[in-house]
Amino acid sequence: MGTRIRIMDMEVDMLTQENLQTDAVSYLSDEYLKVVHMISLDYIDTHEKNELVKQVLAQADLVLPGEKTILSAHHVEMLETGGMVVDYHSLLGLSELLPLAEKTFYLVLRDKKEANAVYRYLSRHFSRENVAGVYVADGNVAEEALINDINTKLPDIVVLSMDSTEQEEWLENNKGKINAKLCLVIGSILPLIMRDNVHIPTWLKKLHLGGAYRFFARIPYSHFFRKRIFNRKMDDYITKKKLRG
Repeated sequence: MGTRIRIMDMEVDMLTQENLQTDAVSYLSDEYLKVVHMISLDYIDTHEKNELVKQVLAQADLVLPGEKTILSAHHVEMLETGGMVVDYHSLLGLSELLPLAEKTFYLVLRDKKEANAVYRYLSRHFSRENVAGVYVADGNVAEEALINDINTKLPDIVVLSMDSTEQEEWLENNKGKINAKLCLVIGSILPLIMRDNVHIPTWLKKLHLGGAYRFFARIPYSHFFRKRIFNRKMDDYITKKKLRG
């Protein structure tokens, strides 16, 4: 069993990787759509006061930490050593632990760059037949057309990434219409995943500069730098809370 912890004004579920695997198996065998969110520091900082976001997260089956940074005040190193889910790697790791070879994915992503990155990742673990469809929002989501396409292709998993609160609005409006087993809401952590798995141009590989390119691309999203940002935001949050109290 897991528990919930509060990070500023949001709550996330804390559970072991083993429990996550058990839940995932259950979700993928259920006839009703399950919703799993993974959230980041940027997401908490931007939306912690947003009532729609709070409502959507409260209705979710799981709200998981997408990066270790947001657990900095909860001894994240000990949690990780204890086999707890501390970032998105636990979710990606399910592709190696669960029998997903027969499952299909429908990708709803914010732009072509994201679509290419997610498709490249899935291609390393699954065949092309596992990708039932790809929809690039580009800031203008035609809801009915998208829902119809999803339900026509009957995917097991919908991967959802949109800008701002579009993904929450879309989910609130359409959750009951989606014919799928699981919806993974990853809009806030996809930039981190893309940085960690940055695509290295062929010409840089030929010049043997791939390692340097990957290193500098990751710096803005490194745990070291983001932990400092988190600590400043947490200090500010505590100060404001004391003043309100």
